[in-house]
Amino acid sequence: VFSVPKRNFKKAVDRNLLKRRMREVYRNYKHVLYQHLAEKQKNIHIYLIYNSKQIISFDELKENLIQALQLLANRVN
Repeated sequence: VFSVPKRNFKKAVDRNLLKRRMREVYRNYKHVLYQHLAEKQKNIHIYLIYNSKQIISFDELKENLIQALQLLANRVN
């Protein structure tokens, strides 16, 4: 699930832009997480919330989300 709080971004256009960007990065890099889950034979549910108060660039979002996926993959027991 991808979420962008209305409290931080009043315009739906901005919220949808950020959710689209997060979905695209996740779609392209989910294999990072899926490989670790398959090895451990685990399933998880992910709820990603965009907490920044500013719209960051796609490249910066990509770096942050990839790092978060790798961290999550490493913490799966």
